Order: sequence, then structure tokens, then C-alpha cells
Amino acid sequence: MNQPVLSIDIAKGKSVAVAFTSYGMQVKKPFSFLHSPDHISSLLSILVQLEEATMQQPTVVMEATGNYSKPIASFFFSHGYPVFMLNPLTTHELKKRSTRKVKTDPIDAIRIANAFYLGEGTPLIPVNEKVTELRFLCRQHAQWKALLGEVQLQFRSILDLAFPGYDKAFQNIFNPSSIQLLTKFPSPSALLNADKEDVLTILMLNRRGRTWNKEKYSQLIEIARNSLPDLYGSKAHVFAMQNSMKLFKTYQEGIASLEKQMESLAQESSAYHLLRSIPGVGPITAAMIHAEIGDIKRFPSVKQLTAFAGLDSSVYESGTFKANQNRISKRGSAYLRTALYQASVSGISKQVHGPRNPILWRYYQQKRLEGKPAKVAIVAASSKLLRMIYGILSSGTPFQDN
Repeated sequence: MNQPVLSIDIAKGKSVAVAFTSYGMQVKKPFSFLHSPDHISSLLSILVQLEEATMQQPTVVMEATGNYSKPIASFFFSHGYPVFMLNPLTTHELKKRSTRKVKTDPIDAIRIANAFYLGEGTPLIPVNEKVTELRFLCRQHAQWKALLGEVQLQFRSILDLAFPGYDKAFQNIFNPSSIQLLTKFPSPSALLNADKEDVLTILMLNRRGRTWNKEKYSQLIEIARNSLPDLYGSKAHVFAMQNSMKLFKTYQEGIASLEKQMESLAQESSAYHLLRSIPGVGPITAAMIHAEIGDIKRFPSVKQLTAFAGLDSSVYESGTFKANQNRISKRGSAYLRTALYQASVSGISKQVHGPRNPILWRYYQQKRLEGKPAKVAIVAASSKLLRMIYGILSSGTPFQDN
């Protein structure tokens, strides 16, 4: 291939580049540069020299390394140069095939160029600015939800020491009345010594009748009398529990704020409204799916979209052996895969008048009748949902149960 290339091995704050006029024709030895405006601008002169020497526009090639590669890639793309992104797994495979196990940044930069010359890599196609913003918000939302889950687990473990049995009184110990009750009365002794009316006032936050809350009060008092907390370090337990509740409230408020921004931004897209037409796809899930997929025209076929979601089947063959129970690859967007799974669970759930999404439910039942475990059947339903999404977004037609 007689294509001039500037190959870059990306690292944090500092990277290594090497220039080729064609395959195997290295014209500039590997050199390092800092991720600063002055250093990266100096690379433009090298691209100009490559173009003058070959009479062809050079291509910039690098690995897709997330936050480290995005500013570099956008810089060159904004200056009119084609940018190709390589999956790090590709260069890792080349490294494993090498006779000598050598790992240095200059050699990695050369490997990246060789992988490109062998036909690897995909051209960088910038995503719409609003979709990029929505994607960032959605991923922040997913990360904050994960952090909230960790805080809840930690809180439960501390509660078992400070107030054993308390969780039996509430279906959800993180509801507002429960959290406020624990904030004011964080131990069995504190609750037993509390004024009954003070406790009832907090319980009434659940908007149930006074009779119901009096029964709940009696249940809590009975639990407190029979609770056996760990007396050693009890002050520390209460302190840790109060800190966990503060974190819980902070994350809840942050997640609510993110969801408000996500919905506001997603509302501007027609794709979002098409996704919302699918039963089981809620506002947050629709925003996540739209943010990850972006423009559906990026995917020429549903197979490519399925691979992007990591829902394509992995293939294992060796000699005459061919596996007949292959798992999904999980190589694509984990955020998209999670959103599809959640939407599928919601879609196959039964309501008063039947399943929320009849098509998904019938497909799920079919897989269950084939002997598939529940989770495997849900993953299969996720793949089915993705095919539905591809058809809906490609045609611009809302969901129809036919």
C-alpha cells in the first residue's frame, strides 16, 4: 500500500509517533511529543512533508484508547486529515505473534502502522455534538448508579451491626421515611427512647394512613426490643452509617440532576421519540440507547450494530471441532448492552392487560421453551430488541405490534 501514514502510540500526556511514506518505508524515526498545543501542532509540518513527498494526503493512525486518544484524533480531524482508529486488541494480537516479546512505545507505534497497512482500523466519523454530550451524561449516570449501589451495600453491612433486624420493617430501607428515621434514631436504644409522636411524624412521610403507621411503629418497637447490636464501636457504627446516608442522598440528587439533563437533551432528537414508542423502553433507557448508537447510518447492516453492542456470537473452531454453544462476544459497548438488557426485562414483564411488549415476550417464551435459562433468554430478547430498533430507526417508523 503506497499510503503515507503518521502512526501514533497514545499514552497519558505523552505519545510516540513515526512517519511512513508507504508500507515498510519509514522516513522518520519514532519520536515522542507532549500533549500540548505547541507540540501537537508541530506534527502538522510532518504531515505536509509526507504529502509533498508522495503527492497523497497522509492518514493519521492510532489506537482507540478512550479519553487519551480523543483530543489527539479530533485535532487532526479538525485540520482535514483522515484519522483511522485501531482496536487495541488488534495490535495486541500482532504483539503476541512476534518472535521476540518486546514492548516499547516506539515499537508499538510501528506495529500500529503495520496493522493499518494490513487493512485494520476504521475511519473516524465524528458524532453529532449533542449526541456526544448526551453520551457523556448517560455514561456519568451509569457510573453514579454503580457508585450508589456500592454505598447501599456498605450501608446495609453497617446497619446489620448498628441496628440488626431493622430491614425487616421496610420493603425498601432507602425510602425517604426510613432514611430520615435512621438519621434521627440510628440505634435500637435511640428508637426505644424516642417520643412516639416524633416517630409517627417521620413515618407519615410515606403518605399512608395513621392506622397503618401506628402498626408500623409497633413493629419497629418490637424489632428494637429484640435487636442485638454490636456494642463495641457502636459510636463508630453510627458515625459511619450517617456518612453513608449523606453519600446516598448526594448520589440520589446527582442522579436526579443527570436524568433531568439527559431527558432535556434527548427530547430534541427524533430518534429518541422513536425509541420511546417501543414498549418497555423508558426515558432514561431510550436516552442511553440513542447516545450509544448515535446516527443509525453509521451501521450499514444490523449485523454491524449487533457487533457494536457486543451481542454477536463468539466463534470457536479448532480442527474438526466446532463449538455449538457460543457465548456473546461482549466486545462492544457495555453501556448499550446494559440498556438493551434492562429494556428487555421491562418489555417481557407482565402487566394487568398482558405483557408490556408482546413481540419480545413471545420471543422470550420461545427461547425458554427451547430450554434456555432465563438470563440467556433475556440476552436473546435483547438481540431481538436491537434488530427491532435498527428497523425502527432506519425506517423512521414508530413501533407497531406486527
